[in-house]
This record gives sequence, C-alpha cells and structure tokens, in this order.
Amino acid sequence: MKQINNILYYLILSIVAAALLLMLAFFGSSDIRNVSIYDLVLFSGVFIVSCIFGISLAIRPGWYRRFTKDQNHNAKRKQGHNITRKHKGHHPDCNQFQNHTVIIRNRTICAGCLGLSIGCIISIFLMIFYVFLAHGKFSNIFYFFIFLGLIIIGLVYVEIIFPTRYTIIHIISNVFLVVGFLLITISIFEITGKMIYGLISILLSFLWLDTRIQLSTYRHSLICNKCNKECKMY
Repeated sequence: MKQINNILYYLILSIVAAALLLMLAFFGSSDIRNVSIYDLVLFSGVFIVSCIFGISLAIRPGWYRRFTKDQNHNAKRKQGHNITRKHKGHHPDCNQFQNHTVIIRNRTICAGCLGLSIGCIISIFLMIFYVFLAHGKFSNIFYFFIFLGLIIIGLVYVEIIFPTRYTIIHIISNVFLVVGFLLITISIFEITGKMIYGLISILLSFLWLDTRIQLSTYRHSLICNKCNKECKMY
C-alpha cells in the first residue's frame, strides 16, 4: 500500500510538472528572443552534463551514494533481507527477469539502462546540432515538440508497467524517453527565450525520470510477489 501511494505521489507530481510547462509555453512565450550566447552555452551545457551523469548512472547505478549518508541506510536495509541471488545487468539472476536484460558479447546488460544510455548519447549530439544550426529559428513546431515529448513520456510509463515485456521495445522506449526530454527542454527554451525556464524544464525531466524508475521498481516487486520462490529480491 505504501508503494502504491508513493507511485501515485510521483505520478501526480509528474502531471503537475507537465501542466506547469504547458503554462510556460502558452503564457510565457516572448516575442523578443535575443538570447545571449552565455545563456545558450549554460543551458546546453547543463543538459549535456545531465546526460553524461545519466550515462554514468546507467553504467553504474548508485555510484554517487558513496558520497551520501544513504549508503549506510541502504546497507542496513540489505542486511534485513536474505539475498540469495546475484545481480546481472542490474537485475536478479532469475528467469523472471530475462526479458529485462540483453546479452552483448557474453555480457548481461540492463535493457532499460542501455536504452537510456543510447538516448543520452543521441540527445547530446542533437543538442549540439541545435546550438550551432537550429537555435533562434523559432517556429510553431516547438509547441508540437512539447506535446510530442509529453506523449512520449506517457507512453514510456505505460510500457514500463505493461504486464508483458518485450526487450527491444523496452530499449527503444527508453531511447525515446531521453529524446522526449530534449524536445521539451529545447522547446521551452526556444519559446520563452529565457534560460531559467530551460533549466526548470531540465529539473522537471529528472522528476519524470525518477517517476519512471519508481514505476519500474514497482513492476519488479510485482514480479517477485507473484513468484513462488523465496528469494524475493524486491
């Protein structure tokens, strides 16, 4: 019950965030878009650094926890569980999670993290393309990009919680999730002409990503609860 309430909390926050960005797009637009080069560099730099940080988390989740107090909390929490399975590709080495991973050159990789990493790499190049070739060419297509990005996020949430998991679709959906973040952040920055709104959209992208992680964790717990084995990794 507590986990369901947590999911609802994240979903409500995500919906409120989407509504906030739509309000910024339609009521915060500016006819004067003389964005300074410093604002453009800072905005694009923050997004690119965020993507690099996301790639690092996909490769090694939770590496930053060694610098926080949460490490002791997580260690104590793990001591309370009888962990009898190893992890491969960020998932338990269990047949129930085979379609959550992909094997590349005899190495088991998390399908979701692989998709997010690819999406981050693609988004970095698209952001560079935007900075040098597309910035300042405002058009109504950016309003469409905002709706497209939000639709992509919603579809990814549905795919995450869907009972049947198809590995290739899971990878592709996570690729498009990051690209959806890119579409939204660039569109807000371009429509409003204000760096602060672009940075806010990047922060809200972290909220949507965290919501996706919460949904994924919830689905993993459902898989474990339905399993008749006693290891119960979630």
